[in-house]
Order: sequence, then C-alpha cells, then structure tokens
Amino acid sequence: MLSRLRLLFVSALLVAAISASWVASARADGNLLRGFDVPALVPMGNGVRTAPAIYWPIGIAFDGRNLWYSQPCECTADIFQSTTNGALLGHLHELNQAGALAWDGTHLWVAIGVSSQNGATCTLGVSGCALLYQLDVSTGTVVKTLDISSIFAADQECNFIDGLDFDSSTGTLWVSPDIGCASAFTSNPCSVGFVYNIDISGNLLKRLQLPFGVAGVNRVGSNLYMVTCKQPDTPQRPILKTTLDGTVISKFSTVSVSGQRESAEDLAFDPVTFAPACALWVVQDYGFPFDASLAAYQIACP
Repeated sequence: MLSRLRLLFVSALLVAAISASWVASARADGNLLRGFDVPALVPMGNGVRTAPAIYWPIGIAFDGRNLWYSQPCECTADIFQSTTNGALLGHLHELNQAGALAWDGTHLWVAIGVSSQNGATCTLGVSGCALLYQLDVSTGTVVKTLDISSIFAADQECNFIDGLDFDSSTGTLWVSPDIGCASAFTSNPCSVGFVYNIDISGNLLKRLQLPFGVAGVNRVGSNLYMVTCKQPDTPQRPILKTTLDGTVISKFSTVSVSGQRESAEDLAFDPVTFAPACALWVVQDYGFPFDASLAAYQIACP
C-alpha cells in the first residue's frame, strides 16, 4: 500500500513538472533573449566610420551564424554584417537604398527600400518601382533581379518594402510593404495590410489582405509572424502570430532595448543561436538621426 501511494505521489509530481514546463514554454513567446544597439557606421576612405545624416534601419537576416542588417541611405555602404552579439564584421556597398533582407541558404535577398528613379508610388504599367535582388555576399555580385512593381501597383502600394523572408519549405519569398504604403487609399493605414507570397521568378502565388497594418513578415513552420501597428495594450509595436491565411493566433509586444521608443520593422528566424530555444530577430529603429537596435525574442520552435 505504501509503495502504491509513493508511486502515485511520484506520478503526480511528474505530471506537475511536465505541466509547469509546458506552461513556462507556452509563456515563453515574446521573452527578450538578447538586444543591443547597432549604430549606422559608414566606412570612409581613411578607414574612419561615420554615421550618415539620415538613417532608417529596416532589414535583418540570419545566415545560420551571423546577422545582416540594412539602412536605406544613399551612402557607400548600407548593408552590414554582425555577430549575434553585435560585433561588426563587415559591410556590402554594391546596393544602395537597401530595405528588408532575407537569407536563402546561399545568397542574401535585398529589397530596395525606395526607388528614387520612380518616386515612392508604384503605378500600373511602370516597371522598376519595387525591386528584389539576390546577392552573392562573397563577391557583391547581383545574381538575380525581380521586378514586382505590378504586384504592388495592383493594390496602389508604394515601393517601400519592410518585410522579406525566404521560405525554405517552398523555395519562395514572402514580401510585405511598409505600413505607410496603405495611406494612398485609406485614412487609417493601420486598418489594412498586404502580404505577398511570390516565387523566385517574381510570380504572385498568394495575396493576403489583412485587417491590420503589416511591416515585417516571416514564416516559421506553419505560421506567419507579422509586425503591426502599436496598439493601446502594447508599449511598442507588437508581433502577431497567424496562420498562413492571416488568422491571428496570438501576439506579443516588442520592448525597447535603447530606452527610447523603438519601431519594429523586418524579422528573421533563428533556430541556432539560443538552441534549444528558437528566436525571432527584429530590427527596431528609433531616434533622429535614426539609429537602431536588434532584438531577439523567443518563439515556439516549429
């Protein structure tokens, strides 16, 4: 009898421990795992690095070991590589006005933040407005260029691209315009957003029109994570977890790393740095001239 009671007691403790572990895991989404500043430093001819006058950080990508982040400015370098602890490793200067970024396992995909050639609005019949580049980071060579102007123009979207993700499960790309792009056809740009799934030839596979503004987008397993507008119950811009059709499952708020108001933009999934935990890296701009922080938030592993 005593042995049976002891067995029941141990079993109860085991169930409680498993339940507690599950609760802790369930509550882990949104925990800040790491955050640090990444100031804009443009290499000059004499080796000195200075910050550009205007700096609006947008893009971030994780290449399996290090991070890439972007600043869309007309300067000698606007894509930077750093460790996941924030140590600057190098820069790319082949593309200017770099917006959202994505890593496909071999190459870096770069969305142009704004095309000065065609202004800030894509219109039907106009090419060269919204562009994506596949870049060989070892040489700086552009491997492929995708013109998705017609996709944006169909929704009267401007050409700022805040979200870009390479979907390794399908070999496709997920793209989202800037939240402000919706101001062309609504008085409340936070009330509507668009996400596009395209193939690497630039063909539209799926279009999501959502009842909330969208900045960054990233696919993780069978879910999409999206940055949306600041809400009354969140201190900073929140990140929504949705189905692949855009139905919201849950959300968590980003937090300020700098102590200032920070605006989340692009996202990048990282299953390596904090293993066995998985993370979502977010580039968060703030201040003027604009500066940025990179923050890693824990999410459920796929």
